[in-house]
Amino acid sequence: TLCYAQQPDFNKLDEFLNVLDENNKLMATMTITNHDAVVYNKAIGFSDVGTKTKNTNATKFRIGSITKAFTAVMIFQLVDEGKITLETPLSKFYPTIPQADNIKIANLLNHSSGLYNITNDPKFGDWMLMHSSKKMMLPRIFNYDLDFNPGEQTAYSNTNYMLLGYIIEILDKSIYAQSLERRIVKKINLSSTYYGGKISAKANESHSYSVENQNWNIQQETDMSNPGGAGAIVSTSKDLTTFMNALFDGKLISASSFEAMKKTSNNEVCHGLFYANMNGVDLYASEGGIDGFQSMLVHVPKTKITIALTANALDFSKMRIILTAFAASNGQPITLPIFTKMELTEEQVQLYEGEYACDEVPYKLIFKANGTILLGAPEQSNLKELTPTKQHQFTFDTLGIVLDFYPETGLVRFTKADDKPLLFKKL
Repeated sequence: TLCYAQQPDFNKLDEFLNVLDENNKLMATMTITNHDAVVYNKAIGFSDVGTKTKNTNATKFRIGSITKAFTAVMIFQLVDEGKITLETPLSKFYPTIPQADNIKIANLLNHSSGLYNITNDPKFGDWMLMHSSKKMMLPRIFNYDLDFNPGEQTAYSNTNYMLLGYIIEILDKSIYAQSLERRIVKKINLSSTYYGGKISAKANESHSYSVENQNWNIQQETDMSNPGGAGAIVSTSKDLTTFMNALFDGKLISASSFEAMKKTSNNEVCHGLFYANMNGVDLYASEGGIDGFQSMLVHVPKTKITIALTANALDFSKMRIILTAFAASNGQPITLPIFTKMELTEEQVQLYEGEYACDEVPYKLIFKANGTILLGAPEQSNLKELTPTKQHQFTFDTLGIVLDFYPETGLVRFTKADDKPLLFKKL
């Protein structure tokens, strides 16, 4: 028998996800497993809004950067086979990359290579929608100097995993899609995981959307030749839990490689996964975003609970959804989100205008009245519309932010997801 701290309460989680669905905050599937057994599976929203085709548990989604966990596993398999080591220099494959002698495979895996993140290239928006061959991609990468010396710091860069994907192809003498199929998919029987192509409704793949004026708008499609080993996989929430469980059950890489994969370089960045400690509980995660798709995959070794969220539209805090799923799995209480909007007068909105500062953080919060709407953001960022939820309270759901104003004292309490609240004072 499985022991739970308390009985899981998935009815409440159903309610939570239904509220998000009804308010156009989320279209997605979620799978939760406990000791490898599926204990929860849910699909909400549409895979194709135009044809009103609903998401089902079999709908496939682009998983973006969760691809990196798959790429890392294949690299560690090559290490296990003696074809490379974590100390192999990048110059063995790409001698013309700046400082290639000093960049090791380990630096690529844990984002400490210093390589410029190619998706930040000013022209990225132009070429992401078109096919890019390796011959086209490599010069774009070689054009940039390093952001820092290899191993000196950590900075997330898609470039690292594009190159790891190419290295897998060189060592396997095959294309990434075939290596993925042979090394992972066939090994652990993933029925719906593969290297993506053009989105096909016939193949039960979802389109992605963003919300505008309460309506879902279809998003552009990145050509999957671009993200490669950094973000080109398509999968289902069920397959993702199977993958994560197989990894933690020792079915994909050797014990020594698994320890190396989990080793962190700066408290949270591992070699292909991210680590966090939440209220004393260790968890390992991977997350992704591409076009309008958002995904998250989390595993708790202690309780053997795995949660996968694959979304094709999201206008809410991804972290809050995952934390709610955890709470449900552990039988803890869940707070349902409230989307009733209060109507305010221009006069009421002006109460909150101004710049607010807090001793604990280096930035200020700026609030501006725009008729009956309050806009706000940290200084130097774009002001966003805030939703009035009750008297003197506003939310920004996309990031899970709650703002409680105390106009008589000129204070605002800023709470983001599960972070410690901060008090800002009007200047």
